[in-house]
Amino acid sequence: MTTGDGLLFRDVSDIVQDNKGLLWIGTRQGLNRYDGTNFKAYTNDKQNPFFIEEDFIETNMLYDAAANYVWFLANDRLFALDISKDSVTAFDYQGLENNRVLEIYMAPDNAIWAVTDDYWQSNKKNPKLYLKKFENGKFNTVTTVDSFKYIFNNLSFAADGSVWWATTRGTNKYSPKGKLLEEHILDTYDWNGDDIHYLPQFFDSHNTHYYFPPSRGGIDIYDASTRASQTIYKTKEIIRRAKEDEQGSIWFASDTGLYCMNTDGLFSDYTNLLKSKLDYSKINNLFIDKSSLLWVATDNGLFKIRTQKQLFANLFKSKKEGWGHSMRGIFEDAKGRLFSLCETKHQLWYQTKTGKVDSLSLKTKSGKPLNLMYDASFMVTDSSKTKAYAIGNGICEIDLKTGLAQVYDQFKANNNIHGPNPLLGLNDGRLLFGFTLEYLTVFNPKTKEHQTVFNNINEQTNIRNFLFFEESRDKNCVWIGTRDDGILKVNLNGTRLQTFNTSSTPKLGKHHILCLEEDTDGSLWIGTYGGGLSHISADGTSITNYTTVVGLANDNVVAILPQGPNKLWISTYNGLSLFDKTTKEFQNFYTEDGLSHNEFNYSSFFKGSNGLYYFGGMNGVNVFNPKTLQEAVSPPDIQLLGISGYNSKTQQNYKKDYAQKDLKAFTASPYDQYFEVSWLLPSYFKNTKNTFSTKLEGFENRWFYQGNATSVRYNKLPAGNYVLKVKGANAKGSESANMLSVPITVKQIFYRRWWFIALVLIAISALVYSMFRYRLQQVLAMERLRTKISSDLHDEVGSLLSGLAMQTELLEANASEADKTRLQKIASISRNAVSQMRDLVWSIDSRRETIADLIERMRELVEELLLPKDIAFTMDASTIKNLDKKLPAQTKQDIFLIFKEALTNIVRHSDATFVEISLTNQFNGCKLSIQDNGSEKTTYKSSGLGLSNMRMRAKNLKGNLRFQNNNGFSVHLELPFTI
Repeated sequence: MTTGDGLLFRDVSDIVQDNKGLLWIGTRQGLNRYDGTNFKAYTNDKQNPFFIEEDFIETNMLYDAAANYVWFLANDRLFALDISKDSVTAFDYQGLENNRVLEIYMAPDNAIWAVTDDYWQSNKKNPKLYLKKFENGKFNTVTTVDSFKYIFNNLSFAADGSVWWATTRGTNKYSPKGKLLEEHILDTYDWNGDDIHYLPQFFDSHNTHYYFPPSRGGIDIYDASTRASQTIYKTKEIIRRAKEDEQGSIWFASDTGLYCMNTDGLFSDYTNLLKSKLDYSKINNLFIDKSSLLWVATDNGLFKIRTQKQLFANLFKSKKEGWGHSMRGIFEDAKGRLFSLCETKHQLWYQTKTGKVDSLSLKTKSGKPLNLMYDASFMVTDSSKTKAYAIGNGICEIDLKTGLAQVYDQFKANNNIHGPNPLLGLNDGRLLFGFTLEYLTVFNPKTKEHQTVFNNINEQTNIRNFLFFEESRDKNCVWIGTRDDGILKVNLNGTRLQTFNTSSTPKLGKHHILCLEEDTDGSLWIGTYGGGLSHISADGTSITNYTTVVGLANDNVVAILPQGPNKLWISTYNGLSLFDKTTKEFQNFYTEDGLSHNEFNYSSFFKGSNGLYYFGGMNGVNVFNPKTLQEAVSPPDIQLLGISGYNSKTQQNYKKDYAQKDLKAFTASPYDQYFEVSWLLPSYFKNTKNTFSTKLEGFENRWFYQGNATSVRYNKLPAGNYVLKVKGANAKGSESANMLSVPITVKQIFYRRWWFIALVLIAISALVYSMFRYRLQQVLAMERLRTKISSDLHDEVGSLLSGLAMQTELLEANASEADKTRLQKIASISRNAVSQMRDLVWSIDSRRETIADLIERMRELVEELLLPKDIAFTMDASTIKNLDKKLPAQTKQDIFLIFKEALTNIVRHSDATFVEISLTNQFNGCKLSIQDNGSEKTTYKSSGLGLSNMRMRAKNLKGNLRFQNNNGFSVHLELPFTI
């Protein structure tokens, strides 16, 4: 990792990790905080919001978990960065006055120690080195030694609590309180003409004392009780520092070299590997993080090295890196020997139970050597495991004791000489082989009998290029994987049962099949070329695909082996995957876990009788016991990193850092156009392959795969309460134990809040009430006016007209015959006017608005008009129940006037003697009918309103008016409302 990855400066002095998993990287130009994706820079640039006084950071850096501080040295001054407050304090006092800080250390009990000197303050006369311990917020002097003109020093802590202080004058052992216990001279060498005795030292977890003599280089172990030394590793390079990992291995670094001693005391030299990756001239420090990752700080960037124990053993591996010994056809014999065909050497290799590796020379009974080529990918044994069968120039039967082979060359035509040929040992001991339907053959090695499965195959029905056979739990049935036609299920009596391909229903994603595994429930697991892992349900109605998108190591699946009822081991062209059928999750393994090569071979897998699993690839066979396989270190917990967004009201971006703060709940403003939540998974090896999924509870009902993105953005989220859930997995697919939960509240904008809505409703209600009161007053005033008008018309105009009629009748008694006619007409007009006025007054009188009033007035009118003419009538309104219901004045007037005109027409134009009147409510309205029994009139002209006015009033009522001349004359008014 270099400046090209975002590192502040290439010269890295040291690294520490805080309690949330964030890395703090010191450089010669400032401090970086690294979360696996982004770098936060602390520098002495005053324009930088993360300002520090001094930025030339030296070794060593410390993390104080109790105070949540990062301690660092810069330009011989000591600083403490309070992570939770993001503030830096300079320790130029509190026990460090007049002192230059040379080094700081942390003891196994987490106590902080410092080495200082007073060289400049003493005017270079009798300078001293001070050993100080940080207690109660202050550095207290524990002991001092006379300084020399060289200020080399090293502090080491033994398991018994003693402190070993190495200076140019030698190595002294002190008690924790500063009492001198022992003095040692472990090495002497010339430095610019002076004899000095300084040397770096290290104590491991077993209290073994290592020291690194500069006079000759290498690594020595010192026994203080006997004062004896032993050299355990020789090198001319001077070792400067050491670090022990969780496995118990110890890493040693010189200026340019890196070495590792495992728990067996064996050393590995990583120097050339480092130099092949990155140019550097000095290793400044070593650090091991919480995920057992070794960080090597150099003057040109950082190395990341996994320190975990190798999880896999390798068998038949070539010393050559990359493609070496390509292995296929793995099996074991009766003696427990593990065999595999090395197609690179065309030899059958084996390993005995004692671990001896050898090859079995193969020859035919005629003495000719037998070379098994690529077409012999599959190898199976008989029930006694004394014979193995392979496909070569026919079927080869190999005696595993002698290597003698019998070749059944009559089956030569049944096999493909240019490509792989599937071979299956059936449960009954027979062999199944053949690369097409036409050549599919069952052979019994004991009886030497054979038969072809299908006898009626032609060019059109033949299917070719078989790649894999899997015996079904259905009796006498076999699954067949092909290169071009997907999957077949056949009965060995010659019947094709099922077909799955890219055109079937359901359909496969890819038709090129490399391996098959039938599950205990009858479902089928399928390894494809380029299409990943597929699963056909037991009933054959659905297919589920699993690819690299959901965590599979690679989409070329070459082998599947079950582990118990719920797990599958899957080898691919790029890594080995463990699939949990219950959780649908993958865990992946690669060369860094101990695999001999990431690319595995088709037809190269086996589960031994000893419980071990074997997967062959491009360089040997990988061996492991899944029950005891040490899984990779579980990823650390996902941590909330920060929340950022943009507020449209303030027109500003905001960013809140939660890396060292507990978040109870995040509250978003209603003016936030968006907010983005970021997190970190402090698993830094291949961290670009860490993957995450999120679900916003309350807004989303499923998980969304985010890939390796470490943040998620939400735009204009509706107001409400939510919980953002984040789960993650490292590069191997191991899921983090925790699930990050971030409570989120999005505030409602003011005009949607309950109090604002309540105020608006109150205001609207007040306005409606005011309008209602105003309308009510208007209606009441109108009713009072109508009442007054009707009363005035009735009392005044009615009296005048009645008086006029009476005066006319009195004049008529003494008038001449000519005047009598005129006076009679005037009296008739007056009486008619009184009648008309009375009807008008009645229609506008607000005191006569009910249905009962209408029916009563209609009955009065019938009596007034029909009885004087000796016309009998009936009037039925029995279906009208709600007589107190009020009618609008106009509606009441239109109905009455239509009724009056109909009666007037009967009186004037009909010779009827009987009228039938009915007013009825129906399911969709009401109906008024007036029927007379008069003789039919072909033509007449009505007086008054007339038929046209009747139609106009019916239209105003949105009703239907009909006239009928059938057994008299009838008028029917149908209205769309009930009365």
